[in-house]
Amino acid sequence: MRIGYTRPFSFQIGRRPETTVSSVRHGVTEITLSDGRLVRATLHVKSVKVDPTKPGAIDVSYNVIAEVMATPDTPICDVHETIQ
Repeated sequence: MRIGYTRPFSFQIGRRPETTVSSVRHGVTEITLSDGRLVRATLHVKSVKVDPTKPGAIDVSYNVIAEVMATPDTPICDVHETIQ
């Protein structure tokens, strides 16, 4: 007795679709210096890629943009508040 398939078949397991950034939540970090000046820092994400050498790991490429400002005319919001 022979058990088998009537026609041979083959299949290929495709690659995972490339990971892309689906959303970015932008925010600003504000630092007050002792002389009253304000530093605003923003993180700008350039790319997100899968690391081929480490399964499940990703590489995030980014820049930090910082701006030093004079003492603001209006008071800075508390830490838990969001500036709109």
